Amino acid sequence: MTTLILWRHSRTAYNSEGRLQGGLDIPLGDAGHAQATAAGRVLLETHGQPARIVSSPLARAHHSARALSALTEGGVPVETDAAFSQRSYGIWEGLTWDEIERDWPDELAARRRGEDPAIEGWGKAAEVAARVGAGLRSLAGEDAPVVVVSHGSAIMLGLLDLIGQEPTSRILGHVPHASWSVVTQVESGAWHLEHYGLGAP
Repeated sequence: MTTLILWRHSRTAYNSEGRLQGGLDIPLGDAGHAQATAAGRVLLETHGQPARIVSSPLARAHHSARALSALTEGGVPVETDAAFSQRSYGIWEGLTWDEIERDWPDELAARRRGEDPAIEGWGKAAEVAARVGAGLRSLAGEDAPVVVVSHGSAIMLGLLDLIGQEPTSRILGHVPHASWSVVTQVESGAWHLEHYGLGAP
């Protein structure tokens, strides 16, 4: 049985300001590093030593992964896989939600319904779900848990793909920063979502 732990990176200054990041490579900062270390301790106490740590290449995820690695016995190395990078938010990247609501109210309403807004550069939900889902399936077969350090939308869409839900589904909702979700593959090959949004400090 394979167990994957999908851990969202800890909070950045952009997150605190309500700015969309998407493909922007924003670092964690001191508060984010502290949050990652605190959450990482709880994650390890709850689930034990991971077999692998695989991270999005974006700094906020990779720095969170390195904080977890530093807490593991022997320092489990951090691998990087672009399959787990964040979706693109196109021309909204760097803007606040207030700015988006002011200038794109209809597109933001579509986004809140789980639809793809009609803006330049937006990463389509179906494409992101397929990318992340394929990346997660490639990790099947490990005896110990594998921790995947990624991003809120990427985690939600990848899990929807694994459990056979449409990428427009709203059944999972928001992923808090530094929280994690647990999904297992059973003998039949089906994936079961065991926990969602655990442990955020």
